[in-house]
Amino acid sequence: MVGESISTILETTVGYPLHRLGWKAFQDLCVSVAEECLRRPVQNFLPGNDAGRDGAFVGRWDGDDPAAGESTIQCKYTSSEKDNLTVSKLSDEIDKAGSLASMGLAADYIILTNHQVTGASEIKIKAAFEAVGVGRCRVFGYDWIVRQIRTSPRLRMMAPRLYGLGDLSELLDERAYAQAQLILSAMGDDLQRLVITEAHRKSVRAISTHNLVLLLGAPAAGKSTIGASLAVGAADIWQCGTIRATSPEDITKHLNPDLPQFFWIDDAWGNTQYQRQRTESWNQTLPLIQGAIKRGTRFLITSRDYIWKAAQRDLKIQALPILGKSQVVINVHELSAQEKAQILYNHLKLGDQPTEFRAEVKSHLPAIAERKDFLPEAARRFSSVFFAGRLQPTRDAVSAFFEKPAEFLLETITNLSPDCRAAIAVVFMNDGRIFSPVSMEYIESAATAFGVNAGAVREQLEALNGSLLLLVKSDEGPYWTYKHPTISDAFARYVAGSPEQVEIYLRGASPGSIIYEVVCAGCEFSGTSVVIPDGLHELLEQRIGGLERFRLASFLSYRSNKKFSARLLLNRSDIIDGISYYSAPIREDTDAQLVATLHSQGLLPEATRLKFYDDVKRSVIEDADSSFLDDDDIQSVFTAKEIEDLLNLAETEVLPSISQHIDRLRRDWDGDSSPDDYFEPFEEAVKSFTTALSDRIDSQKAMVSARRDISYAVSSMNDEFEPSSSTAAPTASSTPQNTPLTNLFRDIDE
Repeated sequence: MVGESISTILETTVGYPLHRLGWKAFQDLCVSVAEECLRRPVQNFLPGNDAGRDGAFVGRWDGDDPAAGESTIQCKYTSSEKDNLTVSKLSDEIDKAGSLASMGLAADYIILTNHQVTGASEIKIKAAFEAVGVGRCRVFGYDWIVRQIRTSPRLRMMAPRLYGLGDLSELLDERAYAQAQLILSAMGDDLQRLVITEAHRKSVRAISTHNLVLLLGAPAAGKSTIGASLAVGAADIWQCGTIRATSPEDITKHLNPDLPQFFWIDDAWGNTQYQRQRTESWNQTLPLIQGAIKRGTRFLITSRDYIWKAAQRDLKIQALPILGKSQVVINVHELSAQEKAQILYNHLKLGDQPTEFRAEVKSHLPAIAERKDFLPEAARRFSSVFFAGRLQPTRDAVSAFFEKPAEFLLETITNLSPDCRAAIAVVFMNDGRIFSPVSMEYIESAATAFGVNAGAVREQLEALNGSLLLLVKSDEGPYWTYKHPTISDAFARYVAGSPEQVEIYLRGASPGSIIYEVVCAGCEFSGTSVVIPDGLHELLEQRIGGLERFRLASFLSYRSNKKFSARLLLNRSDIIDGISYYSAPIREDTDAQLVATLHSQGLLPEATRLKFYDDVKRSVIEDADSSFLDDDDIQSVFTAKEIEDLLNLAETEVLPSISQHIDRLRRDWDGDSSPDDYFEPFEEAVKSFTTALSDRIDSQKAMVSARRDISYAVSSMNDEFEPSSSTAAPTASSTPQNTPLTNLFRDIDE
């Protein structure tokens, strides 16, 4: 039972195909083994310039020998599964070891290898090295390394590729194993190819120290792969149950203060575009997340960078202030050339491209790893015959593949047979997720749209599993989704490329999908969208006109042009009638943007505008709300005279009442957020007011006074504040040095 003392490691024999890691990844594993199991930080040295050392210990080696001093560690890798280590295979290293011993660098000489090591060979190897002056030789072979993997969840979290290589049923208890299998099913074989990047290390530190990490990045930057490694690690090292939440309601439903939980929220604020209509639900949930974090619940959130940028405007970050801190917001796409090269190596080494192809592109790979536009997902496709089987292995062709990954993916989809495209449409028309087995109703809808047989569409769902689509396990049952979210982007571009396809999409897609995927002609929206020409407004209204008021209000706010807005408002008067109250700060209220948009389109009734003005006045006086100054769209709704009147209220009602507002905020404080973070929005509002009134008042003096009063309140509140609890997780202290890129790819075609 969760919460009791549980042994997650079973006393069984489990093997790991360490020969499949590649020499560089094995060397990195040895660094982790040395740190975690041998308790020494390690320094890597460049191949060719390492004087016989792939890594060297810094400090003294543990042991009783009083002469123990500087130690050398030698990593010896083999790509052969059954290959014993012998003295002859170390002949080059023996001479170098003698030189190291003469320099005082081999009081200990440690060999870490994935070779099998027999007892007889170990005796001979030790004797050979000690004969040239090594103080003490130690040999740790395959069996010893596997034993460390089996017994150390910390090591596994430091090297999460191990989760994708071994049999987890031999390592985790039944509950944790079931959790891990669900996570891994959503990743296919991607975890086997994971590279430990600086973004990964920062993510481990964030989830350990702050119980939350937000992974940001462009499409295909590798957010989900890092997320999977952290989730499996949480099941292993912290015995956390992982919950894949898809909405704020999911979080509320599944939060349990009595269980160790790990929430994974992918694309929290939208898959391809920002879903502003969910903001109110998120704002209601953020305080619950804050409280759960304080009790030790962990949260992993991912988002495309441009969606997070849009969401920040509407989210009440002060309810979960850690979201605004750089320590937990990790930009996944910031990769070094070394990291890119290792990612490219892993994908090619474990992909299905033939040896001939790998040999022909080998000389181009270092330049690819240096590209600023390199994406891990492009490396995955490059390693796949399905995506790059017809790619010419020339420098220009390979460069173009990485320069224009979206175009190559669109070309792949365009060249598919109609029944394959219909199979993708089954997922696309159901908001990117549909449970298996798929109902014939959905199969036939997509088949009709593309003029193919329903049976062929069902067959192609199976055929595309692992390339464009993925069958994922979940607690509710298996479901079909995209292998990668960018496939949704590419399919949307394909559909949007033809007016006939747009009509097919509108007729076949669910209303819930349509409202997230389309924009009216003339509207700009971040991310790929299906553009609806004016001639299809009648069909668009037929499909989405019956949705809930809050969804349509959001659609009109950001995705509708004037013609469609006017059409929809004629039949859905409740959209405007439902605008009755605005919560502070008003710029974060979802109806405020609707008012601003309809005003800009000339469709806002004057009575509604005047009611909005009255609510803004109330919010200025009662809540010190500076929204009319901070948001240009809101400001545009008012006349110059109205803006002047609002400024007068700020001068006469707000600034003289700073202490009263501070007392109000102190009374409303729930103790979950830090006082500094809690008062930050109020301080920013005061700054907005004083700046706007700088021609009337001494703005600097007013800010100094306000900050003094806020500081006094924060100081007294800090006595009541208890920071979030956390449990330490492993982080590497050694810093691997760079390996020349040409050396890294030296065995890519073997």
